Amino acid sequence: MKGGPALHIEDKQLLLKKSLDRESLITVRRGEPVFSLEENRPEWATTEIIKLKGTNGQWSCVFFDQSSFSCSIYQHRPLECNLLKCWDTAELKNVAGKNLLGRLDIIASEEPIIEYIDRHEKECNLESLDQLLIAQKGKIHQNSLAELTELVNIDLALRSEALKHLNLNLDLELFCFGRPLFKILSQFDLIPREVQGEIILIQA
Repeated sequence: MKGGPALHIEDKQLLLKKSLDRESLITVRRGEPVFSLEENRPEWATTEIIKLKGTNGQWSCVFFDQSSFSCSIYQHRPLECNLLKCWDTAELKNVAGKNLLGRLDIIASEEPIIEYIDRHEKECNLESLDQLLIAQKGKIHQNSLAELTELVNIDLALRSEALKHLNLNLDLELFCFGRPLFKILSQFDLIPREVQGEIILIQA
């Protein structure tokens, strides 16, 4: 209920056998804020993470059946789910953050989406996000706010271009590009507003 597992190299077989599909995945990009259950606080992703998606805007795993309180893919569950024992997390901790699958492990090099992912990583890089979000007296510096606003618009433009030319649906978009940047920034009280076809960020 607190989030689907990250996928490891061992889980690639689940994708090859169609036990999992790309539409059930979401990418956490390097530099994106993630919540650490162990530390009980947000921290910044130091590597790309492919996870099972949440449901209805929440992190509760897409394969968690709330009516029966069970996993709907239990026989084909990922490595982390196999290792999870609520009474003993040692095995899970041993693999956490190691041998993780990335998008390029899943997408063939000749697929046209690769070009858009490469552009997105170059033009909308998140690795300086932690520095841009440093607030003084509760407010982010105007120069940082302007840079974040530019990144938000680049992010949306590249997604829109890929959706138009490759007919991506929203589920595949979350795997290919991760969460839209404006949604990530909403955690930091930065509110998007559309003005003349562009997004501006307003500090709450």
